[in-house]
Amino acid sequence: MTGIYAGTKTRTEIPRFEKLTSQDSTTEDTQTNILERLETLTNQAGQLRLEVLDRPVRYNAQLRDLGDDHLKLTAPILITIEEYPGEDTVIASFPEVEVFGEGVTEAEAILNLKYSILDLYDELIDTSPKALGDLPKAWLYILQQIIINA
Repeated sequence: MTGIYAGTKTRTEIPRFEKLTSQDSTTEDTQTNILERLETLTNQAGQLRLEVLDRPVRYNAQLRDLGDDHLKLTAPILITIEEYPGEDTVIASFPEVEVFGEGVTEAEAILNLKYSILDLYDELIDTSPKALGDLPKAWLYILQQIIINA
């Protein structure tokens, strides 16, 4: 049977296992080849499973306050939480100003992130604008937009 175009094979005529079998191979050779490929695929699936299990779980959350009586946020801050399976490590970060907090629990990591944001804010406010580089100036601008005196 030929396909619509002269000389082409239909889908059903194309051998599906051409690499698994050849005309010269025996049934035993074919079974051995299939078992070897199955073992390889099983090993690869196991490796992928381990790689996925080692990846951190990432999700977003919002900070609505900094835990400081004298400063408050004008808007929630979008932060990233990363939990590392198999390790007692959780990292909370505010990537826009490159600060993070680390802890054993999510709550501890968020608390440490709040401290890091406050420390960075205090340090940038106390530094002369002329002494700040471009990146710290950008951080200060961002923080001044979202942090005000209470």
